[in-house]
Amino acid sequence: MIPSKLRDTRAALGVVGALLASTMSPAWAQTEDESGGGPLDEIVVTATKRGVAESAQDVPVAITAFSAEQLDRLQVQDLSDLTTAAPNVSLDTVGNAPGYANFTIRGLGINSSIPSVEPAVGMFVDGVYLGMSAGVVINMSDVESVELLRGPQGLLYGRNTTGGAVLLRTRRPGREFAVRGRADISTGPEYATSLSIEGPLAGEALRASLAGYYGKDEGWFTNGFDGASFGASETRYLRPTIIWEPSPDIDLTLILERGAVDGDGPPEQNSGAFSGFDISINFPGYVHMDWTSATLEANWRVGVGDGVITSVTGYRTLEQGNGIDGDALPTSGFHVQTALDQEQFSQELRYAGSFGPLDVTAGLYYFQQDYLYIEERNLVGGAIISAFGGDVDQTSYAAFSQLTWNVTPTVALIGGLRYSWEEKDARVATFAPSTAGSRCSLAARTCDFNFPGPGFPGVSGVESWDSTTPMLGFQWRPNDDLMVYGHWSQGVRSGGYNVRSTSLTFAPGPYDPEYQDAYELGIKSDWFDGRLRANLAVFQNRFEGMQRDINQADPLSGVVQLTRNTADATINGAELEIAWAPIDNLVINTNVGHLDGSYDRILFDLDGGGIGPSDYALRIPRLADWAYNIGATYTLPLQNGIELDWHVDYGYRDAAAFTDSNSSFLSKVNLLNAHFGATSSDGMRVSLYGRNLLDEDTEGSVTPLPALVGGGALRPLNKGRVIGVSFSFRR
Repeated sequence: MIPSKLRDTRAALGVVGALLASTMSPAWAQTEDESGGGPLDEIVVTATKRGVAESAQDVPVAITAFSAEQLDRLQVQDLSDLTTAAPNVSLDTVGNAPGYANFTIRGLGINSSIPSVEPAVGMFVDGVYLGMSAGVVINMSDVESVELLRGPQGLLYGRNTTGGAVLLRTRRPGREFAVRGRADISTGPEYATSLSIEGPLAGEALRASLAGYYGKDEGWFTNGFDGASFGASETRYLRPTIIWEPSPDIDLTLILERGAVDGDGPPEQNSGAFSGFDISINFPGYVHMDWTSATLEANWRVGVGDGVITSVTGYRTLEQGNGIDGDALPTSGFHVQTALDQEQFSQELRYAGSFGPLDVTAGLYYFQQDYLYIEERNLVGGAIISAFGGDVDQTSYAAFSQLTWNVTPTVALIGGLRYSWEEKDARVATFAPSTAGSRCSLAARTCDFNFPGPGFPGVSGVESWDSTTPMLGFQWRPNDDLMVYGHWSQGVRSGGYNVRSTSLTFAPGPYDPEYQDAYELGIKSDWFDGRLRANLAVFQNRFEGMQRDINQADPLSGVVQLTRNTADATINGAELEIAWAPIDNLVINTNVGHLDGSYDRILFDLDGGGIGPSDYALRIPRLADWAYNIGATYTLPLQNGIELDWHVDYGYRDAAAFTDSNSSFLSKVNLLNAHFGATSSDGMRVSLYGRNLLDEDTEGSVTPLPALVGGGALRPLNKGRVIGVSFSFRR
């Protein structure tokens, strides 16, 4: 671990250097400038749910947005490639469950692959909330935009957005026939192809697109156990989209998606025996993920308040199977297999309009999901084989409203309120430490649930919670190039039950919701005819009943993971984004984030020594003190219609605690990425790119293991240096 004084000094020097260079993260999103402004062109966002797109610089929210063109130039394959692209944002996966998001914003995140652990950063695809972190991080193509909303978004987006929200919008079909395609080959080798076709079906009223993706990874790693390549996977999905506009005031969009992933288990390393990218495991494991989703969005422009009524209906099923070498050693100390079946349905109905100086957004929301999770652990070469799990039926309702009163042309007051109600009905089969003690069958996907039951007197398997979360704020625009905003808001993370119940002394739940009070003050500004942009935000988050998934090595079950309300805590922070275009073809950019967090009251023994001063001295998991990104993009138009472009960026993030007891830490992050591309006038493009050019080894999690299964810590690795070339076209 880096000494704190050295870490702070080096980070401060990095901040000063970044400011002198006048740089920023890619929130500038160079797109076609339709307003006749400067070279730092705007990207439009939908974060405020107003029914119309707005400039990111006009929204009183800390937001970093990426257009389709930026995502292409940054060679983004999945959301984890944006992990240092915005201040105080980490879009990492947990690693030991492929596709499982452990997103963290402003120090708020999770460190778990338990389906029942609710996220602190909400994931929304085409306006539909994904009910769990499983199946979130997959290869993506044909994406129109990504918006990273920092800070609590509970008023408009509901529960489990205390850290923020990630909004992903897939591409909508245009009004003219077009074909887009892309092919990549990169280190591994890994191959990927995507193709989309779009255009009108029946005049102006009906248009559609069909997008498909196929990727095959032969495996970046080498398994020292047998010398074979490791990390192979195959991903494919198909996404048809249809837009029908029966009249100028009505439009309906239907988006369907069907996809699957199959491959090896995660590249696990035991940090007590290996380092770098070395792995040696005798159980290669596996991953299978299969999903189906349907989204229907309808917009009806009405005369009342010159407003829009929007309906968003979402449905999704997810089936996932996973096998991992849990001791990450060439011995059979701890092997794990899991199965997950999830189904969710959601409906949002909202109105957005204006009545003179008053802007109104109001809506109703319904969400329901069911999931079954089963896990089987094989310990000490079969001395203990135990399967356990849980089944949860979850229902929630909400009503929300946000009012903006434009007091003067430059001053606005903002207020809002959201009421939420939620119920969870849980049945849990707990871990039994004996060969004949399995309560579940992984193959049959059935369980003999013992919770609730006589073994847990006075504890119910059905619990409900309600919450009222307000927001008050202001917005001041002294001129078109400067905005000052501030707000106070409250947020909540859902309570629940732990479906990975391996403790012999603690019941699976229920545990209570986590409550948040958040304060933020921000400035958004443009200078020198749009050539310099500076955005700054300072904030404080206070938490009551902070909800944590506590990892503890255990000689009977391998690892005990308890979900509990552990503490009250405060996190303070600041974020700075600056972009400078010294000439029309060059943008230099940076983002800087700083966090400082501490416990105010300890509710649960975090380090095993009893509640005391040692608990208060612990670092909050996944909270990195400093993080920054420095980058530049240069484009060179040639006379023959060819445009050349170069991009390079370097991202840094401090090491951060992984376990609540601080017995293990996530490595510091040093990521250097670069690309060179050439685009012809007819839409043909060739790019050469490199990711993690410094070949740094990083991980998604670091879980301590008991001596009984080999000791050390389980460390699922991310890929090192990747070099690739891509070819794309648009016709």
